[in-house]
Parts: sequence; structure tokens; C-alpha cells
Amino acid sequence: MKLKNKITEVTRRHIADEMTISNIWYHGNQTELDFLARLFDLKSLPSRDPRYNNAYDDIYQHTVNNNDWDTNWIYSDPRINLLHIDDEMYLNFLSMTVHPIVRTNQYEISELIKIYNKHLTADGFEIAQTDEISGKPVFSGRQKAIGQAHLVAKKVEIKKYLNTAYVNSKISTMTDAINKDTDLAIGTAKELLETTCKSILKQKGVIINPDCKLPQLLKVTTNCLDFKPKEASDPDKAEKAIKQILGGIASIVQGVGELRNGYGTGHGKDADFKGLEIKYAKLVVGVVSEIVILYLATNGETAELIEN
Repeated sequence: MKLKNKITEVTRRHIADEMTISNIWYHGNQTELDFLARLFDLKSLPSRDPRYNNAYDDIYQHTVNNNDWDTNWIYSDPRINLLHIDDEMYLNFLSMTVHPIVRTNQYEISELIKIYNKHLTADGFEIAQTDEISGKPVFSGRQKAIGQAHLVAKKVEIKKYLNTAYVNSKISTMTDAINKDTDLAIGTAKELLETTCKSILKQKGVIINPDCKLPQLLKVTTNCLDFKPKEASDPDKAEKAIKQILGGIASIVQGVGELRNGYGTGHGKDADFKGLEIKYAKLVVGVVSEIVILYLATNGETAELIEN
């Protein structure tokens, strides 16, 4: 049985109408055909023109060769079915309209994001930045959740220093799992912290004891980094205070490790095991993200990745 869409037809019509009024076309710098081909298998969809046997050739004829369709044909075409297609595909469509490959006009991008979120919020959804390509933001659709936007912003910042497929997947898993699988979020957070420390230490030429536990790993990493504020009136005194604060992080990390052992992934669970509440997973992921950003920013260069 197909689940009912949460993004209503009313919301979708309002978005379509406002895009038309604003004279901002969904396909951006691309042809309609090229844009739609990114999301739909047009050659497997039927043609409305009896001269052709698939939607690709049909759309090409009427939007490229002749350009004789109404400019809003996309919103009423039953093959694309934007008013009723499932929520995930609809959000993918909206996100693609503001992708750097599709659109470069920053004013249009800003306006579209405003239009989308003004109407999507009524149904509990939003379009938000979740990544970047060559310094340009990449957006995705999602259900709105308290604190989620802040965590996604951290994800983007971390990737500036450890921009690899492995780390990207860990960050995505960690943030996406918060509201779905709290033990997975906690386990992945610990793995990301270990990865960050080991990567920095390798860059510094520090030999790591394979039996080193997370608090010790963090302590060694702290000692390898320069936390002295260059513009403080008393840099030495400031550095001492900062290191006292950082020393307290060790106890936080120890708690993260214990949570991971008891509630995170990587350890066997009973059949009736119940994970922690979402608020605790958000706490762990938020704290770990802040620590990772602080250490990577202080290190100042992209560290060579050490995979766990």
C-alpha cells in the first residue's frame, strides 16, 4: 500500500504558482530535457505525441524543436506528476532546481529557497544546505527537526578539512541517524572523533599506540596542536585557560565512549534492546562535532585521512 504524501497538493500548487509569478523557471541554465533527464528515465515513459514512442523524444520535439508547449506544462503532465509524485522525489526535484550545475544566478537561488520554505513549512518540510561543491552550496529536502539545521551546518564545516568520501559518509550517517537510529548516530560520532585525531597525529608524524583509548588519543592530539591565541593581551595565560577547558573535554569523550559501548553500534544487543532517546544522540553528535571542528580548524590544513 502506497503511503500518503505529507507534502500536500495545495503546497505544491502554491510553489508552482509563485515560481511562475516570479518568472523563475525550474530548469535554470539547462534545457528542460536535460534537467528532467537527471531525475526521470524519460525513455521509459510514454509519449503524448503519436509520432514518438517515448517521453524523451516527445519532450524534445515540443520544447527544443518547436517549443510549442505552455511554459507550465511540467506541472500538469501526468507522466512527471509533480502534484502527486512521492515526497522524496518531489523534494529531489526542488533541490535540483537550485543545484550549482543547474543554476548559477544567486538571486534566483535565494528566491527559490524562500518560495520553497515559505510553503513547505506548513507540511513540516524544508530545503536546506547539506553540502557544497567547489564552494557552492548544495541543497536537499528533509523533514524539519529541532537542531537539525545546526548539525548540518557542522557537517559542511567539517568536510572543509576532511573532504573525503569516507568522512563524508560518516558525517552523513551520523547526522541522518539522529532521528532514526540513535545508537548508530552515537557509534558513528565516536568513529569520526577517532578518525579526526588519528589523521591529525599522522600529519604531525606522531606514532600512535594501537591500544590507545579515545581519551588518551584526544589528549595526545591536544598536546600536538597550538591553542595559544595570537591576539590575546596575555597569550600564555589564555593558552593555559584554554587547555584547562580542553582537559574537561576528556571526561566528555570518556562519556561518549561509554555511551558507544553501551548504546552505540559495534556491540551485540539483546533482541529487546532499546536505544537512547533522540535528545541524547543530539547531545553526543553536537559535542563531537564541535570538538572535531575545533581541532581541525586549529590544525589548519587538510589532514590525510586515517580510516578506522
